[in-house]
Formats: sequence, C-alpha cells, structure tokens
Amino acid sequence: MKYITGFFMTWGNFCTLPCPCKLWDGKYKSIMLGFLPAIGLIIGLIWAAAYFAMVFLGLPYLVVSFLVTFLLFALCGFMHLDGFMDCSDAIMSRRPLEDRQRILKDSHTGAFAVVSVVFLILGYYSCISTAISGGIDFVNMILICVISRSVSGLEVLISKPMGTSQYVEMSDSEKATKKEGIMLIVIQLIAFLILGFWCSSYYTGTAIVCAAAATGAFIAVTYGKKQLGGMNGDIAGYGIVWGELAGVAALIFS
Repeated sequence: MKYITGFFMTWGNFCTLPCPCKLWDGKYKSIMLGFLPAIGLIIGLIWAAAYFAMVFLGLPYLVVSFLVTFLLFALCGFMHLDGFMDCSDAIMSRRPLEDRQRILKDSHTGAFAVVSVVFLILGYYSCISTAISGGIDFVNMILICVISRSVSGLEVLISKPMGTSQYVEMSDSEKATKKEGIMLIVIQLIAFLILGFWCSSYYTGTAIVCAAAATGAFIAVTYGKKQLGGMNGDIAGYGIVWGELAGVAALIFS
C-alpha cells in the first residue's frame, strides 16, 4: 500500500495530469521521490506522442517547435521552471550565502530570474526546432524526462539538505524509507534504460542523449548545492531543467 500511496503522491505533486487516486501520507516522502522516474516516463510518453501527432497532422514547423517546448514545462505545472528561476535569482545575486538562501525563499521574482528564464526558453526552442528539422527518436524524448528526474531525485535523497528544506526535519519513519526511495529510483532507471535502448533505432544517439541529460542534471545540482549550502526542492527543479536542456541539445546530434 505504501508504494501505491507514494506513486500517487508523486503523480499529484509533479504532474499536471488529473490524478486518478489522491493519496497522501507524510512519512512516504522518500518513496514519493522514488517514483520520479515513473512520472518522467509518463510525461515523456505524452511529450513524445504529442510531437509525433503534430508532425503527422502536418502542423507548421515553427508551431510544432513552440508547442513541443511549451508542453515539456506545462506537463509538470511549470514547477521545475519555478525552481530554476528561484535558484538563478539567488545564485546570480553573488551575495553572501545567507542572503542567497533568503533570496531563494523570497516569493518575489527578481531580474536575474527573468533574464535567466528568457535565455533558457530560447535555448530550448532553438535546440528543439533544430532537432525537429533532422528528426527525433521517440525513445530519446522519453529518456530525457526519465534521466533528469532520476538524477535530481537521487540527489535529494543522498545529499545533505539545506537548513530551510522540508527534508531537514524527518521523522524516524521517514528516514527509514530513504533507502527504499533510492532503490526505487535505481531499479526504475535501469529498467527504463534497458527498455529504451531495446526500442532505440540508433544506440549511439540514445547514449549521447542519456549521457547529456545525466551530466547536465548532475552538474547543475552539484553547482546549486555548492552555491546555496545544501539540497532542496528548488535545486532539484534546477537540475531537472538543466538536464532536460542538455538532453534536448543532444537531440541535435542523435
């Protein structure tokens, strides 16, 4: 029952699709994070299927590029983009650590966040439109969403949390599920990668995309932790966004 609860907690928190079963239990937060790869799979499937449907229907090239860019953010309710903006605002302020952490939690949107998100979306749009012109493998789009979320989810579970993070004060029962969350991510990641490569039409291209998404997410999270003094949900979103951008950029070469 705890795994069913954890899965639907993940769905309800990290996906905008209507959740078929609304469940919540605070002691299963780690298991909730453990199902991030599964939610990435669902989002990736819809994202890729929508792209191929638009191409099949013969929508104009620029319209397809815009909708594919928009849909990737919309399917997660722009949550990870919000984390990216918060982290960008704090990190780019170049102030002392305490000030950066305060800016991270500030509900106001700063100039650095706006500038960063403008260039980020331009990057996504440019890379996606370029990749579309050469054709995109269905599997690669799915794996981008799976891998970026797997890396960020693992980082949340294994890294030292920031002092203001909701993961600082965990009960004994919550801590006990951490290993289960980590194992869930690892098992799903391995399973989805095996399935993805089995379905891939070009192994080298898929390997390039996977490596780019994993590297992008890992570097972003590592940098975010160093700059902000620990791990939290905003940094996880920061890593997912950068991982997806790196994966999308790699689609050009796949």
